[in-house]
Amino acid sequence: MLIQEVLTDIPPEEVIQRAREWFTLRMTQYAGFTEDSSDHHLKLMSEAADITIGTGTQDGRTLVRASTSRMHHEVSQFLATLAPAEEVRENVPGPGVSGAG
Repeated sequence: MLIQEVLTDIPPEEVIQRAREWFTLRMTQYAGFTEDSSDHHLKLMSEAADITIGTGTQDGRTLVRASTSRMHHEVSQFLATLAPAEEVRENVPGPGVSGAG
């Protein structure tokens, strides 16, 4: 499981809405279907992989973390819409992270 994160000034609810639109409408070949969601997280299932996106706060900004087992490039593309691509960090340490990818 690869975890990626980015800090953004976009509110958490808007991040989740953008993620829902990105992965259900934009990724037509691997369109995701919402399995679980709230104002601060979204779990999607697609034919290619599961994707989980969560938000929190850090230093007054929105911290966005995303994990997937196979759709690393697509997750990176989405996170780069929230902040400059060079700010997207990969292989973020966390529970259950194998570093595979």
